[in-house]
Amino acid sequence: METPKKTHSTPQGNIHREMPARQHAGRRGTLNPVRMFTIQLLPLIVFVVVDALVSDVRISIICAVLFAVGQLVVTYLRNSRFDWLVLVDVGLIAVLGGVSIAFKNDTFFKIKPAIMEGLAVGLLMALRLAPDHFTERYFGRMMPGVTLPKEAMRMMRTMLVVLSLSTVAHIGAVLYTAFFTSRETWALVSGPGFYLTLLPAVFIYLRQLKQRRRQKR
Repeated sequence: METPKKTHSTPQGNIHREMPARQHAGRRGTLNPVRMFTIQLLPLIVFVVVDALVSDVRISIICAVLFAVGQLVVTYLRNSRFDWLVLVDVGLIAVLGGVSIAFKNDTFFKIKPAIMEGLAVGLLMALRLAPDHFTERYFGRMMPGVTLPKEAMRMMRTMLVVLSLSTVAHIGAVLYTAFFTSRETWALVSGPGFYLTLLPAVFIYLRQLKQRRRQKR
């Protein structure tokens, strides 16, 4: 008995979606830059909130580390396995947080977002430079049952470059604020500031979308 198929019309073309037996089959273990950004952002929020309430930065760092460990436990209980992204994040927070406490210098802890984003840039550029069949399989694991047309894949490759450049710009901003500005400025740049760096990617995407719509008329 054949699996039923549904076709969704999008500005990039027709995307064929096969309804999988399990909605999220194949997603586990797939490297996802969006998850990398989200996972590393949550402990940062905890650090900023606690830091606003207490005067001892060591307490803020310890709370962020404990929250990251809690993330690790929750993902294990949900998936019956450890998420390697959370493991990396917990490891970085624990090591850099420990060094910051030992040397009484929170700069080590503050460069952690830049390290995680550096890993994300490596993944984004690897996807951009990879052969088409590899990139298609990657997005197929992220979106089970979805087949992207060639036109959509070309747009995706352009967006990977733009996202990489935007993230590199944010890494520079994080490092600068970590070393040369106040803790409050660093928190603003490391958290909400990341989404501001995505504006060029959103602008380019909307412009390409508009151009493709004009071509189809």
